[in-house]
Amino acid sequence: MSDKDDFFIGWSAETPKADRRFFMLAGLGLLAGTGGAAALIGGAQDGGGPGTWDQGDIQEWRGIASALPYPTLRTRDTDGKIKTAFLSCLNKCTPELRINQYRDGEVVIRGSAIRRGEHLMIATEDSGAWISQASGSLPDQLALPEEEALGSAELRGEILDTKCWFGAMRPSSGKVHKACASLCIRSGLPPAFYVKPLREQERLLIITDRRGAPVSQDVLPYVADRMRLSGDVVRKGDVLYLRTDVSTFERV
Repeated sequence: MSDKDDFFIGWSAETPKADRRFFMLAGLGLLAGTGGAAALIGGAQDGGGPGTWDQGDIQEWRGIASALPYPTLRTRDTDGKIKTAFLSCLNKCTPELRINQYRDGEVVIRGSAIRRGEHLMIATEDSGAWISQASGSLPDQLALPEEEALGSAELRGEILDTKCWFGAMRPSSGKVHKACASLCIRSGLPPAFYVKPLREQERLLIITDRRGAPVSQDVLPYVADRMRLSGDVVRKGDVLYLRTDVSTFERV
């Protein structure tokens, strides 16, 4: 052994140079590996989505309300377009909507907009004055649209809740959001089937039963899972509905 060779001495306060070099390189490698793994895992997650919700921006929305299959308001959006807005409470619930209290369903609703792309939901105020009879006549364009049958389809995607996906929560899909989505759907918020085809054109279909009524809570075990659903696709104005049977659901 030469005088330049490192030699470990247990009681010495100085670590040999070779050991110091090894520990430094190993530490840097561990940090780099951890950072790379975190980047890969993060990149594999779905983004939060482009949805928005400004709870302080309370507006009045005039239109025609409907209670089935889920509470909606056919209204004119701030950009002038006619849209079907789903209705929710500020929390995880849907407002109680007694349409027969209002002439021809013509109402004024106070609430804030939750929006994602062309999708719109109105979170109503907590006060009792969130809905009132509309005065005067409403434009004919706001009349509830007729159903248009688009045929049967077999689709792959994910079951999620509309409120969070529209913009109330981030992330709004995937396993990390399963408990929240299940609670929203259990509370009456419309469940939806999110489909993202190969051409990157996303589609959102509101799920109902075969008769077009609200789907039962048997859907809850399948929320946030990758699913194959089959049924009849129906268009009502700017909203697509998937009429299906929970007993036919398949995980993929």
